[in-house]
Amino acid sequence: MSHDALVYGKSARIYELLYAGAGIKDFAADAVELHAIIQDANPNAATLLDIACGTGAHLVELRRWYKVEGFDQSRDMLAVARPRLVGVPLHMGDMRTLDLGKSFDAVMCLFSSIGYVTDPAEMQSTIQRLAAHVAPGGVLILDGWLRPEAWSDDYRGEPDIAHDDEVMVVRLAFSRREGHITVLDMHHLVRTNSGIEHFSEAHRLALTPTADYVSAVESAGLTARVIPDYMPGRDRIVGTRRAQRML
Repeated sequence: MSHDALVYGKSARIYELLYAGAGIKDFAADAVELHAIIQDANPNAATLLDIACGTGAHLVELRRWYKVEGFDQSRDMLAVARPRLVGVPLHMGDMRTLDLGKSFDAVMCLFSSIGYVTDPAEMQSTIQRLAAHVAPGGVLILDGWLRPEAWSDDYRGEPDIAHDDEVMVVRLAFSRREGHITVLDMHHLVRTNSGIEHFSEAHRLALTPTADYVSAVESAGLTARVIPDYMPGRDRIVGTRRAQRML
């Protein structure tokens, strides 16, 4: 198992509490926006695959409209997802070698997960693998990591804080750049009724120009458009595959 599969090992159980509770992500609102993008591309879309689905928070919402499946490299993330997505196929594997043997009307890779593929050539081949699972008339939604010009070596940010009735989480990040790779050292304090735990995770993501994502999507046979700043400094690429002509 690669380093990328391990970075969410301990944080999987607090992932949604942290991102939703700290106001970083609104999964329900995201799902409505994603549904609109998919419907605009293909009003008849019925099947959906979420690559790097994590704890399945988007799939919980999107299964209102689609027959969904998930794919992730983290065993711990999928362990959180499975009880809430009973009956939904959840596959474990590396997106760089994705091969499910079937296609979907919508394929998503959200929240900058493509950034974990740090080698430029592998990034292109990975997008080829994702696009290979897009059915005729289907859509690929790809969320890029920070644009290179949006990165600041001096940025530190405020701590993220979230809690519910049982857990309080404080996360503080220290970021740095190594060439085209950004390294985010994430330190977590987790307080429960049994005490306080500290752990850290190092996330490595590649700074990639949006034009390179677009080029990879188009090289995979899709028509690409860009939705700028889906999050500050990050762009969303939407690729569509031409529908088959009726004879």
